[in-house]
Amino acid sequence: HPSINALPSAQKSGYHKLEFPPIVSLIMDLATLLGFIMAWAAFSYQVSETGVGFGAFFDLPSIGFVLLGSMFITMMRNSLKDFGGMWAGVGRCFFRSQPKPLETVQQFVEFAGIVRRDGVIALQNQEIGDPFMQKAVNMVVDGFDEEVIETSLTTEMAMTRERDQVSVKMLSFWAEVAPAFGMVGTMIGLVAMLKSMDNLDGIGGAFAIALLTTMWGAITAYMVAKPMAEKLDDHSKIMMAANMITLEGALHLKKGTNPRIVSDILSNRLAPKARAELAENN
Repeated sequence: HPSINALPSAQKSGYHKLEFPPIVSLIMDLATLLGFIMAWAAFSYQVSETGVGFGAFFDLPSIGFVLLGSMFITMMRNSLKDFGGMWAGVGRCFFRSQPKPLETVQQFVEFAGIVRRDGVIALQNQEIGDPFMQKAVNMVVDGFDEEVIETSLTTEMAMTRERDQVSVKMLSFWAEVAPAFGMVGTMIGLVAMLKSMDNLDGIGGAFAIALLTTMWGAITAYMVAKPMAEKLDDHSKIMMAANMITLEGALHLKKGTNPRIVSDILSNRLAPKARAELAENN
């Protein structure tokens, strides 16, 4: 900002970089990991109780037919780029960015105090861990109008939500296709069984294929695709709510709102426990 160069050197020294804790951290989602492991443990236990052995259920041709077939049908629905983004979304179900709304509100209260004391220029070149908040603060420092700030940040939030929804819809579509593809395998097995009526040795194998493809279609849908779609959608909503705090906070910085008022307004977006902690800290 050119105006800071006109300040005396002693006054310049007052604009130092502040240290802020990260408001978004990458964590392993234990609920996804434990749920996935325990669901497969329950399935494995039920299989072991049959006394038949795992090999009879883990038939690679049947698994490959359902998994690859339904996966390629899902790929047909969108572009290869979107298909790759879907798998990136699956990864975020296990390792996701965890926003910290309380820390976000505390940072904006701190920012509001700095703005009232030293002016907006004091926020220049502050290194903020969250790129969305960094953009919001930079726009305030650069003197953009409130309408421009709100429009720009709202558009970015909407585009992020739209990208997440592409992955959510693809996973939901996969959950719908997998059981249907399992039924196709069942029909193939039944046809093979009817064609083998004169050969008793072939009937058992064909009937097993008919049942296994249905089973793996249901497993793919309800133990993989659908839970991941719901998890990714929930995570997208959480990030949207966190970014709304940033948007509202940036607009109050632009207005020069009193820090206590900023705290009161932004705290309405916090959970009751976090709100109480914020009030205690203030």
